[in-house]
Amino acid sequence: MMLFADNPDQGRQGADKSRIVSIPFFPEIDVNDFREVMRVDANISDNRTYHAVLEAVAHINGQLKAHRLQAVADGIATLAQTAAPDDIINGESVQVHHYRRAAYCYAKALLLEKYADTEPTGKAEARGEIKQAQAEDYRREAHFAVAAIAGRHRCDSELI
Repeated sequence: MMLFADNPDQGRQGADKSRIVSIPFFPEIDVNDFREVMRVDANISDNRTYHAVLEAVAHINGQLKAHRLQAVADGIATLAQTAAPDDIINGESVQVHHYRRAAYCYAKALLLEKYADTEPTGKAEARGEIKQAQAEDYRREAHFAVAAIAGRHRCDSELI
C-alpha cells in the first residue's frame, strides 16, 4: 500500500494527545491519568479515549461558560482561584478537583455508551444494559461536579 502526501507531516498525529489544554481559566486534563483513574478498558484505543476526553472538556466548559465569564469579570483568572482559601486539598483547589471529576465522569459515560454493545462472549445485550446504567451514573456524577463548581444545588426541581 502506498501513501501519497503533500507534505511530510500529513497523516501523522500532530497534537500531543496525552493532555487536553483548553483556555487558561480551566486546568489541563491528563488523558493518561483519566485512563488510569477511570479504569478505561485497554481495548479502547488511545485516540478514541483522547477524543472522548476532548468532547467531555468541551461539554463541561460550555456548561461553565456563564460561571467563567462572571469570574473573569470579577478579576479572577483561573478556576482554582474561585475556591475559598481554605478549600484546598493536597495543595489543589477543590474547584480543580470538581472540574477534573466532571470531565472524567462525562468522558467515561461517553465511552461506556459508545462501547456498550461490544462483548466477545455473546452477552452483548445484557452487558450493554449494564454499561448504559453505568453511563447514566457517570453523567449524574459529572452533573454534581459541575453544580459544585457553579455553586448550584445538585438537582433541579420545579412545581408542575
